[in-house]
Amino acid sequence: MEILKGLVTNLVTALIFITAVELIAPNNNMKKYLKFILGLILITVILNPIVELISKGKENVFVSISDYQDVVSKYDNKINNSDSGTLEKYNNDISKQTFIDNFNKNCDSLLKNKYPDKNFKSEVDCTVDFTDMSLDIKKIEIGISDKDIKKIKKIKIKNQSNEKQEKQENNQYKEVVNFVCEQLNIPKEKIEVYEIEE
Repeated sequence: MEILKGLVTNLVTALIFITAVELIAPNNNMKKYLKFILGLILITVILNPIVELISKGKENVFVSISDYQDVVSKYDNKINNSDSGTLEKYNNDISKQTFIDNFNKNCDSLLKNKYPDKNFKSEVDCTVDFTDMSLDIKKIEIGISDKDIKKIKKIKIKNQSNEKQEKQENNQYKEVVNFVCEQLNIPKEKIEVYEIEE
């Protein structure tokens, strides 16, 4: 770190000196020779630390690297000791949320493959334990909507056609519940199906 600091300090100093000399120098035939000499000085300033590094050998490089590793390891230990519980909890929360999102997407995809004329929106409520690799599903809510554009129906109060329509929808919902129950091996009581209102 000290070598780099010294290199930057020497380089900046040399550049300021070269710029000042070029500003003071008169515009005549001597200017091109002056620029050549100032360029040689700049090259010397840049090459000097490299030559110094080569002449001192590997030991200087290894000492610098080991010092850097010590600083980094102390910093890592400090972070791990102070925030290990918080960081672990944060990582578990992210992992759990990612798992739940993927589970919902997979469930939607599974249902769309079986029922291509419908749209689905799944929401799972579960606890995930990554240490034991266990999953406890408390409930799955599945929203269903038709892809087709529906006409607005007249609202009728309790007649036979409404009851038939409700039975049809209930049969569709039961079919979806049975399918999810078979595919995911989840009890029917934990599956709730509802219609998505658009």
